[in-house]
Amino acid sequence: MNKFMKIMGVAALMTGITTGAMAQEQTKETEKPGFFKQAFRDMKESAKLQRQIDKANFQAVKLETKAFYQEQKRLSKPSVRSAAEKERMQKELEAANKRVEEAKAKVEASR
Repeated sequence: MNKFMKIMGVAALMTGITTGAMAQEQTKETEKPGFFKQAFRDMKESAKLQRQIDKANFQAVKLETKAFYQEQKRLSKPSVRSAAEKERMQKELEAANKRVEEAKAKVEASR
């Protein structure tokens, strides 16, 4: 192996190209300058944006949960619950009365 390296060194000296220069020429041909730099920069920016999105989503879920808890806590009081139930029943009664009136009007129109 040592003899082989000496022969390669002599051959490189004869051609005027060192092995380091040969390696640099090969890498310049195979890759674009700044390609990896740009790729890592893009990944870094993407990671920052994704982190901001994740933080915003976490805050949204946290606040939605808190709002739901507060609403359920408020509705657990008997006076509030009964008032909400009365309001719901009143709306149902109004809707039923409206249907009755419409049905009466159809009966009268068909006679």
